Amino acid sequence: MKKRIPLFALTLALALPAWGQKHYTDITYPPLPDFIIPEAERVELDNGMILFLIEDHQLPLISMRARIGGGAVHEPAEKVGLASVTGEVMRTGGSTSMSGDEINERLERIAASVETFIGSTSGSASMSTLKEHVDEVLAIFADVLMHPAFPEDKIELALTQEKSAVSRRNDDARSIAYREFDELLYGSDHPLARSTEYATLDAIKREDIVAFHNRFFHPNNVILGVWGDFDTAKMAQRIKERFAEWPKKEDFVRAETPAIPAMTEYGVNLARKEDVTQTTILLGHPGELLLNDPDYSAVRVMNQVLSGGFSSRLFQNVRDDQGLAYSVFGSYTGSYDRPGDFYAGVMTKSKSTVEAARSVLHEIEQMRVAPPSEDEMVQAKDSYLNAFVFRFDTRSEIVSRMMTYEYYGYPKDFLHQVKSGIEAVSADDVHRVSRQYLKPDEVQILAVGNPEEFDEPLSALGPVQEIDITIPTDEEPLPEATEQTLERGRVVLGDVIEALGGQAAFDAIETILFKGAQSMKTPDNMEVSIDLEIAMQYPDHLRLTQRMPMGEFVIVRKGDTFTFPDMIPQQMHAQIKKEIISSLWRDPAYLGAHADQVDVQFLGREEFDGNEADVLQITPPTGDGFKLYVDTATMLPLALAYTRSSMGGPATPVVEALSDYREVEGVMLPFASSTTSNEQPAGTVTIESIEINAGVDASMFE
Repeated sequence: MKKRIPLFALTLALALPAWGQKHYTDITYPPLPDFIIPEAERVELDNGMILFLIEDHQLPLISMRARIGGGAVHEPAEKVGLASVTGEVMRTGGSTSMSGDEINERLERIAASVETFIGSTSGSASMSTLKEHVDEVLAIFADVLMHPAFPEDKIELALTQEKSAVSRRNDDARSIAYREFDELLYGSDHPLARSTEYATLDAIKREDIVAFHNRFFHPNNVILGVWGDFDTAKMAQRIKERFAEWPKKEDFVRAETPAIPAMTEYGVNLARKEDVTQTTILLGHPGELLLNDPDYSAVRVMNQVLSGGFSSRLFQNVRDDQGLAYSVFGSYTGSYDRPGDFYAGVMTKSKSTVEAARSVLHEIEQMRVAPPSEDEMVQAKDSYLNAFVFRFDTRSEIVSRMMTYEYYGYPKDFLHQVKSGIEAVSADDVHRVSRQYLKPDEVQILAVGNPEEFDEPLSALGPVQEIDITIPTDEEPLPEATEQTLERGRVVLGDVIEALGGQAAFDAIETILFKGAQSMKTPDNMEVSIDLEIAMQYPDHLRLTQRMPMGEFVIVRKGDTFTFPDMIPQQMHAQIKKEIISSLWRDPAYLGAHADQVDVQFLGREEFDGNEADVLQITPPTGDGFKLYVDTATMLPLALAYTRSSMGGPATPVVEALSDYREVEGVMLPFASSTTSNEQPAGTVTIESIEINAGVDASMFE
């Protein structure tokens, strides 16, 4: 029979001290064993390619990564995006002996990969494979590097993907902040701050891509790292044989990264983004240090005290104590071949924007006032030193570091020099570099958010420059309006309204209900049939219902309030709102009822689908403008032309042809339309019924 321990005895035992147990501060540990860092062997081939190889026999895998000197900073200003497209199509387009699709099939069959990429200052190519397939994959890897085919169809696909990224670049406030902050620090024309635009992508041709590849892809501009399950001597010989046909370029000189301008002017900047409820703030200035500068170790510790994690001043004071931030962050960066920059950032609710910016500035200024405390120094240095071993925990990290040091001419033991430098940093050193390298009176402050919701005007921090983040289109600019073209435009629009039934008929419209069917093509060229219903109550109520095979899709507008389905991401709401408002103005019934609110310019006469047409530019008070093509014989609208920003792709030119006019309650309205996008068929709409001042009630907009 088991004895039961009385509950009071158990409670008493737990309450009494454990007489033989030490406090954790009294526990001693044996010294850690020496950590032996594997050495990568350096081999230079006859054609100038440099190899770093390190064996790892734990798994039967082999990986390679090449670094190529040359990137986006070296592309022409009028062809921004060239480097990225080149890096993409090198792989997707395949080689002169094997298409990209054929490469995909072969690699998928053996669970291997080959990838290429060109970034800001350098390019890369990588491969990974099981040991037993290394010869096959290495052959593909070398072929792609040396003999890319760059087929036109893959170039077009890459350009379309780049345009899609341009169209979405204002979706995320933090992305906007980093992009515009680079322009503030370096200037909009500097290669490190340039942005890809539709126009720069349209300027890229196949011959530009071939020339960019020919400029930088030479064996004596390639450093190749290799790690995995192999014999070093045999692997080096394999690589030598595979790249033997790639000749060295004797007169090659690696292009330098453009110099950083000295921007030392205080400024306050606003990027207006009205569809957010919080503000993203960045503030900072260009840096002054390379990574090998004697002061950089002290700057690392300074940065850790100010903004490096949970124990930093920004986190403790701005986020925790004052509750002003969802997120705080910052860094004083450096690079191997150029100075970096200093920045601090905070994401805060709109109603604490100016207060949060002031708080961050205060913490920067306080770093200059006095040395950090002993506790701050211990935590800042330990955060780096305790993580030091993890910089060697994979062969990939070791090889990549050796490649980087080789590329920039740094000593092989540079990381150990940094470690020694961190260990030697004192609080006085941190105070000295804070005073020398932190310059709060020279920062650029950038706020991305809705200024209508700020706690104070942003001008409380200084004179404000508002940054236009509108994405430029590649449309031809409109001719300058004159008194004659404006007057002619108003006359023609008046004739259109008369042809459609007269202003009195339009003024009588209070509600209108459209029912019909829509057919549209998806990006992969599939045709989707949709039952369509649009209910409107003038001036600003709308209910759009689309019934599709995957379910019903409803958007409701009631004044300034829009209700979207849960499936639409928050960042798309503003774009969809704008498109709904723009599409309202393009509806002949809505335009006729609100014609006195638009600006009209006569652009001339053109032929449209075999008909002579007067062309008007219609600019509504909200939404986007559009061109209206009017049949000079009947004065009925023939078509609308505009630019549409799609949800998943670039802005595209759209032409919507109108037909099958019928009279409804004294108003002539089109019952059919067909749409082309980028001159390709994109869909049709067939109206089955239109009800004016009937069939719509207030409950439809709840």
